[in-house]
Amino acid sequence: MAEEKAFMGESRSKMWTYIIFMVILLIVAVLINVVFSSPAAAKHALENFLGLPGWLLTVVAFLVGALIFWIGLKVETDWPEAVGAFFIAGAVVSMELMVGWSRFELGLVVLPYLLPVAVFVILLMIGIKKSA
Repeated sequence: MAEEKAFMGESRSKMWTYIIFMVILLIVAVLINVVFSSPAAAKHALENFLGLPGWLLTVVAFLVGALIFWIGLKVETDWPEAVGAFFIAGAVVSMELMVGWSRFELGLVVLPYLLPVAVFVILLMIGIKKSA
């Protein structure tokens, strides 16, 4: 059985991978800055994003993540699987916040923190197993 040695493809695809991750990192940094500078305005903007209810945005994030993860299983590079898993884990965090963070504790305060991490890690394990 041949071992896969290039996880992100050839040099051109590596370049695109780094550019895409740089843009994502820049967008995340801007969003974090907006949220920390004005949390009330950020919450209001999120609640009224495109006029959609918050739960629908969580469903859309989950579906986009699932689609990206599925596409990642079909291509050779591994980063789409990681991005899709990240979207799905983010949807899990959003769902936890909507339902109530304390409802997921079940006696362990750390459980709500571990649930999205576990989802992310399990999805990455599935992606690695499928691409092996």
